[in-house]
Amino acid sequence: MIIEPIKPQPTFGYSNILKTEWLKGNLKTVKKGFYGDDLTKKTVSLEHLKPASQGGKTILPNLVLASKRMNQARGCDDLKKYATKKGIVEYLVQFIGVKTKRFDGDEYIANILKTLKTLDINL
Repeated sequence: MIIEPIKPQPTFGYSNILKTEWLKGNLKTVKKGFYGDDLTKKTVSLEHLKPASQGGKTILPNLVLASKRMNQARGCDDLKKYATKKGIVEYLVQFIGVKTKRFDGDEYIANILKTLKTLDINL
């Protein structure tokens, strides 16, 4: 019996317009992740503000960019343990005026702020 790898290779994790646009280089002003971490093509990941395990959905208003290291470090812990108001503002400022065919940075900022408010994080 010959065992061959599955083609295409399965991938794990989430894909979303935010990460897709970033990986394509369409969000050139975005250099830092939600926790202030440097983003690279090898390290970028999508972080749920409200973890999926706690009912958070994999939708744009609940997703931010973060390094895989910080995403894993937080796990399902309270967001307030890892995110600072200064860091959040610095993350969001990177998206001001950014617009592609499929992504609107100003709308994204407004939606993230709404989500943060539901998590009792007010800026």
